[in-house]
Amino acid sequence: MSGLDKDRLGIVRVRRYFEMDRRQLLKGAAAFGAAALVGRALPAQAATKLNFVGWEGYDTFLEADDFVKNKGAELQKSYISSADEVITKLRLGSGQVDICTPYFIHDDFLANDGLLEPLDLDKLPNFKGIHPTIKAMTEGNMSEGGKWYAAPMTYGAICMVYNADKVAEPTSWTDMLKDEVKGKVAITADYPGNLFAWAKVTGATKPNNMTKDELAKTVKALVDLKKNHLRTIAPSYGDLINMLASGEVVMSQGWEPVSVWVGDKANIKVAYPKEKSMGFIEGYAIGKGSANIDLAHEIINNALSVDGQLAGAEANSMPVVTSDAMAKASDANKALYNYDKLDDYFNVKTEVVPMYPLEADGTHATWDDYQAAWETVMKS
Repeated sequence: MSGLDKDRLGIVRVRRYFEMDRRQLLKGAAAFGAAALVGRALPAQAATKLNFVGWEGYDTFLEADDFVKNKGAELQKSYISSADEVITKLRLGSGQVDICTPYFIHDDFLANDGLLEPLDLDKLPNFKGIHPTIKAMTEGNMSEGGKWYAAPMTYGAICMVYNADKVAEPTSWTDMLKDEVKGKVAITADYPGNLFAWAKVTGATKPNNMTKDELAKTVKALVDLKKNHLRTIAPSYGDLINMLASGEVVMSQGWEPVSVWVGDKANIKVAYPKEKSMGFIEGYAIGKGSANIDLAHEIINNALSVDGQLAGAEANSMPVVTSDAMAKASDANKALYNYDKLDDYFNVKTEVVPMYPLEADGTHATWDDYQAAWETVMKS
């Protein structure tokens, strides 16, 4: 499985980014029901105990070379299954979150809400090594008022994966509609990625800022895909991997590491449709009021070291973000992510989209509307 245990794959990422609606987001923890969340609040920890809230697997970058242990510290890990859980934890008590991995389009409003510490770049010397393209793609969201609130650490795309021994390389999302693959295609329960892809298919130019009519057309296309072409909507990447490995599915919406995680069970390759794939960039942030700010900076800096970047990349089959780590990555990692063509990756193959509108203007769909749209697809 190249680093990740099969039992962890469903945990590492279902990539359900948005589960809170606008009202919950703006009202904070009270909107979730305080009683229901009491048992989930992170306990206060001693100075050497740092609370990590993020995706499973992202801790491997931080802990490379036993750095945390050698500092006399320990990460108390609270793994998430959707990105909104980071927001929840921060709103319950940002001071109890020492290191977290908010989805990068959340960073600016989390910073504006006073839930993230500004990063001291003097304490993150490895930040200077972040590739200029990665820095440029994240500065608009991860920085605010000249201060950075998150440090980029990896990236990826909700692209297509396919069995190269069974089908030709897909060039469009509409290849999933072909008769020869009917009943042998799948998507995961990643609604931002799916709404992005089929918005592009139906002609929307701004998938995260569609009009209500454009969103309705996108839903119609996804309902047709689900009813007449899909084998299933896989609830996790672990489930998708099993179906790809068995040959039950030969083409799917996916994520680059899936092609590695399947192993030698099937010849799975990555494809980027002409309509583009939704891109994303992940980062580390520090909760406002953390009692371990200096140590958190040291640990994040380790994740941006060459050893930290390579350890995380090899453990998870993910890309690195620093120029030095790109140069020293394994041949397999370089082949999958082609660091020499980052501009092509972010400008031709993928599109890194902004946050959905939070407030209604009478024309464009809001975050609430996008969630309701996906519910319509799931219930169809």
